[in-house]
Amino acid sequence: MLSKRKEAQYRALIDAAKAASELAYRPYSNYNVGAAILTFDGQIYTGCNVENCGYTQTIHAEQTALVKAISEGALKRALEAGRTQLTFIRAIAVYAPKGSDPWPCCNCRQTLNEFGLDMDVIGYAGTDESRVLVKKLRVLIPHAFPMEEVLASVRAGK
Repeated sequence: MLSKRKEAQYRALIDAAKAASELAYRPYSNYNVGAAILTFDGQIYTGCNVENCGYTQTIHAEQTALVKAISEGALKRALEAGRTQLTFIRAIAVYAPKGSDPWPCCNCRQTLNEFGLDMDVIGYAGTDESRVLVKKLRVLIPHAFPMEEVLASVRAGK
């Protein structure tokens, strides 16, 4: 059960994802998606999907939001505040007006895993906008790549 404060914050994050979905470039699928990331310091970064006729080159909304957060300094601020890459994202909301599944696709889940499995993933229950759904990324990626181990092995190799 979400606290009233957290539910209000997550509804605002969903609203930001909704607004981002309206900016999507989707001439081939006509399926727009928006995402909004909430960072450790309360900043919100949004993204939309950008399709390409070479489908594998399509950029997903979650990827756009993540790249914006990093390129606009969120990760740098987190590191300067003593956090790690695995704790700089608190939550991500995903919104697709035509969809009934608010969770990121498998590729986006793996991309997000690079930045920690403890982030909340938020969406509406299908078209029922009265019910906010929240799952930890670790629930959406069973048996995920253990990023702590991957990063430790990289540090050990230096």
